[in-house]
Amino acid sequence: MHDALTVVKKTAPVMAVAQFTSLDHAKACAELFAEAAVPAVEITLRHPDAWQMVKLCKDLMPNALIGVGTVLNRRQMLRAVDEADFVISPGFSRELSMLAHKTLTTYIPGVATATEIMAAMAEEHRVFKMYPAAAIGGVALLKSLSGPFPDAVFCPTGGISEANYQEYLALPCVSCVGGSWIVPSEAALQKDRAGYLSMLKRLYQRGT
Repeated sequence: MHDALTVVKKTAPVMAVAQFTSLDHAKACAELFAEAAVPAVEITLRHPDAWQMVKLCKDLMPNALIGVGTVLNRRQMLRAVDEADFVISPGFSRELSMLAHKTLTTYIPGVATATEIMAAMAEEHRVFKMYPAAAIGGVALLKSLSGPFPDAVFCPTGGISEANYQEYLALPCVSCVGGSWIVPSEAALQKDRAGYLSMLKRLYQRGT
């Protein structure tokens, strides 16, 4: 099991945040990601078939880390322990943190305030998903928080796009960003698969 810092470093510069619309969509994206050597995918639990999508990506992307996002409760965490490489939640939960420590699961909690960072650090977390990043202050907030929390490492997610992700990556406290823009829709994939493949290869080979 990788620790959280290893996960975000391996994932850099962008963690693909996938909200697949169907199993066919998940399969097509997983095949694309495997070909482009995408290092990690966070699959959100917002679809009835999300767990099948996790398995599908694990099968089709053997060299990548497959994580589960939008984990909100004990039941989801315990299932993720067996079926995913890492777990991300939109906020911080002491119960989820305790479960992660107990099961040696890689857990990246979400934070939005200094209070939440302090609570998570008290449970020995140092790597955080900053969510929803753009809506709560974006780059300016991260700059402010890096002062009192010099050891914190962030993967900001939410409202980040191809137009602004470099601004986040320029911050020393940001290891990677979470981005849904690198996950093509079914229609986009059918229209320009080669274009997405080229973009993904440039993104991960260049490292910025």
